[in-house]
Amino acid sequence: MKMYKKVILALLFVLSGLAFATPSFSLQVVQKDGSETVVFEASYMIEQVILDYFYEHAYIVSNSPVIIQKKNVDVSVDLQKSFDAAQEGSLDLIIQLVVTYNLSDSNNPEEAVLSNIDLIEWKAVSLSDRSVVVQGKAIPSKKYRDDDDGLSYFANELASNIKSALETKGGKK
Repeated sequence: MKMYKKVILALLFVLSGLAFATPSFSLQVVQKDGSETVVFEASYMIEQVILDYFYEHAYIVSNSPVIIQKKNVDVSVDLQKSFDAAQEGSLDLIIQLVVTYNLSDSNNPEEAVLSNIDLIEWKAVSLSDRSVVVQGKAIPSKKYRDDDDGLSYFANELASNIKSALETKGGKK
């Protein structure tokens, strides 16, 4: 009788671990049309807010250094390094965020404000088969203040939208 209890407990332990498998991903931010030498504070802030958001929602998160996409330069080699690192870490997805800046009217291009950002395009790619699971874009709106708090709220909303899209496509429920 004792042997059956041990087997049943072990089986329950294994099955409960499978039922509550935690999704994992690596976040890769690409800074486009900004500085070609300096990663802007806004890029770092967006990255940190998204990582914090998912961590607080029980995801296993990782990131690679922000990639600066210079004009007319292909970043596929840098993106491949991110894919390789995420696969080596046995993660489920890589989420690529391309933050496109519009600095034509900016008084301070390096300031972490929404008005410097034109568009954020994102996609979640499965590391097992390289298929795009979900994708989307976000355009900063006037409903947020044009300061670092507004940027933080916008990035938090973006993270929530990404999480909802992932859950809709069969991710964590």
